[in-house]
Amino acid sequence: MDQAILRQHLDVAIAAARAAGSQAIAAEMSKHFHVTTKHTNDFVTDADKENEKLIIGMIRKAFPDESFFGEESGESDASGTGRWVIDPIDGTTNFFRGVPDFVISIAWEIEKYHPLVGVVYVPSQKELFYAAEGMGAFCNGVPIHVSTVSDPKMALMVCVPPHRHHACADAYFAAERRLFDGCSDIRSFGSAALECAYIAAGRLDGYYELLLGWYDIAAGLAILREAGGKADCVGGFSDTRCDVVASNGLIHDWIHQQIHG
Repeated sequence: MDQAILRQHLDVAIAAARAAGSQAIAAEMSKHFHVTTKHTNDFVTDADKENEKLIIGMIRKAFPDESFFGEESGESDASGTGRWVIDPIDGTTNFFRGVPDFVISIAWEIEKYHPLVGVVYVPSQKELFYAAEGMGAFCNGVPIHVSTVSDPKMALMVCVPPHRHHACADAYFAAERRLFDGCSDIRSFGSAALECAYIAAGRLDGYYELLLGWYDIAAGLAILREAGGKADCVGGFSDTRCDVVASNGLIHDWIHQQIHG
């Protein structure tokens, strides 16, 4: 892929993420939003919807012939030459509860499930993670890389219970217990995109979560892979279900071994 084209898409994604981040912070401070339930433990706010409209509007002005897949609006302009994958606020529960760990997540792909550009913006901390294929991964302009932790006993893992699908809990917790027994400690931040970005930056080492949407992780995985990490999906990626394993690459096989018992 031509780097000039990648740079154009990356620049627009960054601008849209920053604008949406400012809008989200304003909504959070004013508390002028309503919370509704889509499914069990799956919430949406007015701010999510307004952010998605803002992001799509900004991108469409720059790339009118491309398509969109957003968490709130679904698929649109499906015949486009490229596809933008958008989670307007990843970590919605954190957002409406006043927890600062929520992000704006924007990815761009031509081939499905191979994101070429990824932007994850943490507006509360003003941290901008971004990457384009072959151009490196960055946080606020500084290059980032995954950790060098190769001993699972030293690894800091992310394990997120299937809070929207309790029927999957028993098998999940059995796998998490095996991961817990072999690693240093476990975290969960409430945003898949943020957790992938943190692995890319070397702050975390591995990640396991079930039943994500592609919009949850597309941008984070683009950044993670460009930072030297590795990610795959048990059963393969799809728009509606991704059972994700992500890591610094050095403990990836070990994570899979624990998951499969």
